[in-house]
Amino acid sequence: MTILESVAAEPNGLTLSALARQIGVPKSTAHTLVQGLLATDFLAEQSGLLSLGPGVELLASSRAGHQLRGVAHSELVTLAANAGETSHLFIRTGDSIILIDQVESDQPIRYAVKVRRPRPMLTTSTGKLFLAEMEPPELESFLAAHGGSGSPAAATIRAQRDAIRSQGIAYNIEESLPGVCTVAAPLRGATGTLIAGLVIAGPAERVRPKLGHIEPMLREAAERVSKQLK
Repeated sequence: MTILESVAAEPNGLTLSALARQIGVPKSTAHTLVQGLLATDFLAEQSGLLSLGPGVELLASSRAGHQLRGVAHSELVTLAANAGETSHLFIRTGDSIILIDQVESDQPIRYAVKVRRPRPMLTTSTGKLFLAEMEPPELESFLAAHGGSGSPAAATIRAQRDAIRSQGIAYNIEESLPGVCTVAAPLRGATGTLIAGLVIAGPAERVRPKLGHIEPMLREAAERVSKQLK
């Protein structure tokens, strides 16, 4: 059994000593191997217990994301052209979201982000889609673990949760960056599970006046992609 398999089999975490016994190597050898996996985020350690790190999920999401990009990319191209702004495709990995594809606007001043750099869920439009899917106890647990239940961002998602669920649209109105506005619509798989967010992003002074045009366009594109995923 490999190190990752051993750790994955213990949802409550695994000590270094127990891991060494399971893989049949001295503790010093296990320590050396584990340090490399910790450094690359394939393992995480808390209170002496090893668990799978975000690198494992990111690797898995890369394979799934490749298929998703193949389905959604043409819609990104159309959205960017029709909205005159950058279009994004985000997925969730752990407690973050990551960009897996984008088509940049041809405007000289535009918004673009680095692919595969983790971004917070709490203030991003796609992150809000995922947070709105949570039932209140799960949402409160998440908020307590990320920035505090009393933060302005926590108050915002509580206030917006029902509207996001009913309207199928989430906004980030200059919450992450001053002057930047993003709008997200959900992509759902065969069982209706939320799997990604389709986003239009750009300077707030351009995007705000176009929201009435962007919202239905984004919903329709998300519905077309979702139908292909079912």
